[in-house]
Parts: sequence; structure tokens; C-alpha cells
Amino acid sequence: MNVLLAIDGSDASMSAVAAAAALPTSPGSIVEVVTVIPDSFAPEGAVWPNVVRVEPPNDRERIYGDVSRRLLEISDRLRTDGRTIEVRVLDGRPATKIVAEAERFEADLIVMGARGLSPVRRLLVGSVSSEVVDHAPCPVLIARHGAFERVLLATDGSPSATDATAFIAESGLFGTSQIRIVSVGDPGIPWWVGVTPIDGMTSIDMYADEERAIERRARHVAEEARKRLADMDIAGASAVRDSDVVGTILREAEEWQADVIVVGARNMGTVHRWLVGSVSRSVLHLAEASVLIVRPRVSPVIDEKAEWAVPA
Repeated sequence: MNVLLAIDGSDASMSAVAAAAALPTSPGSIVEVVTVIPDSFAPEGAVWPNVVRVEPPNDRERIYGDVSRRLLEISDRLRTDGRTIEVRVLDGRPATKIVAEAERFEADLIVMGARGLSPVRRLLVGSVSSEVVDHAPCPVLIARHGAFERVLLATDGSPSATDATAFIAESGLFGTSQIRIVSVGDPGIPWWVGVTPIDGMTSIDMYADEERAIERRARHVAEEARKRLADMDIAGASAVRDSDVVGTILREAEEWQADVIVVGARNMGTVHRWLVGSVSRSVLHLAEASVLIVRPRVSPVIDEKAEWAVPA
């Protein structure tokens, strides 16, 4: 497995280091530790030097040298038998470079920290982790700690949720974890609201039938996920009918004290995502647990400009 660990020196990225160190990767796995020195001031809260790109070149080399030495120190925490550690320092726009490096490296998983910005600030300026999640060519783990004992899989039976189930089953990362499955059936807005009194009783009966069908489908989805993960330690599977899908997932995670929430990410246009949001994005921003978002793989587009490789 190829794991790309993207850090910026902040406390949040140190949580990602702890998570990457705890990942039970298979022998032969490669963990690449990458950081991006931005063209302007480093992100707020980072411990990398807050220096503007200026000439002469020796100043740039000094920054690179300081950050490289720190990365090599961090990489020592990640060494285990059968695991190769690589270190790379990139130069440019952080989110763009991280996604490009994931494509070049053919990463199977990206591990990053969560900055914990306030909802208003996140809406206005976004964050590197959110942008990477939107454009990554592989699953992304936004780590808030290094624990993986309890993993909550949220599924609705969609192709993206099926991909998330498959990742749990096939990645080999959750062989010692307890897995709990929650399937949420969303009834949506009752279509019969506003009908005439004459048709009211018939409409309500039809909606009740629709709700029962949603519940049956949610149970079926939960059972199918359980079958797919039959060889793993399943702590339970539940089916819930609730229009507040995000709230249900967060409540289940909190009550079960989940360490990681796993969700699938549907591909949506930027405008739709900004106006309407998505379950995976909302869970990412609101959860106390780490969040693993599984995206479909895309064809790589490689950009290797302005990068340095550091021997680990």
C-alpha cells in the first residue's frame, strides 16, 4: 500500500502523523511524508518557518533545509518492519501540490490532519484538507487522533458507499478493528404535503407505504454490507429511517464512541457542493472522530514542477 502523509507542522498534522504511525500497513508498504512550502506566508498555526518567498536563493535553501530536517525527524516515528519511508518537500500551492503528488505517487490513501476551523471561516476561506478531499484520486483520512479500534461505516447502498465498504474489506487496515454498520434511509420531504383534504387520507397511506419501503431497503443495505465484511469483527448493524442523515451518523458515532467514521463521497460539481453540501463534507466538518472519505479512483494527471526529493 502507498500512503501519502501530508503535513504542515501544525498540531493537527501531528495527529495525522500519529494516525499514519498506527496504521497496520502490509509488508512492502511505502509511506511518503510530504509537505508543501507555500509561495506566501505559511498557514496559520504551522511550525514551519513563516517566511515569504524572497531572493536571494540561499534564503530559500535555508527554509528547505530546516523543513527537510524536521521531516526526517518525524519520519523516524513511522518506521516499522517491512515499511519504507520516503520524504518529499514540494513548493507551491498546498492543496494542488498534494493532489498532484498523490497522483504521481499512485497513493492508495492520503492521511492529513484537520485544522478545526470554525464553520464560518471554513465557509469563507475553505481549508487545504477540504480541497484535497474534493479532488483527491484516492481515499482520504482526515485524522484527529491515532486510534482505529472502533470504525463506523455509514452506508446508503449507493456506489460511493459500496466503494467505502470495499475499501474496509480489501485495504487490510481494519483487520483488528471493530466495525459497526449504520444504514440511513432518507425519506426526504413528504410529497403529500399540501394535497387537498379529499386526497389526504389516500396520500398519507401511500406515504406510509413508501416509508416502510425505505426501512426495508435500509435493512437490506445494512445486511449486504455485513455480508461483504463477514470476515471482520462486526460489532453490529443498524438501519435508521431519518431525513437528518448527517445528524444520524454523528449521533451513532458519538453513542458508540467511534474512532473513525467511513463514508463514500459522490462526485458533484463545485457549485452544487457549495450550495447544497454533501453528507461526506458535513460529517468531515462536524465529527469529533477521524473521518475516512472514500472517493472513486480517477486517471492520474501528474505535475512535478518545483519539487525536491529528500532521502529518508
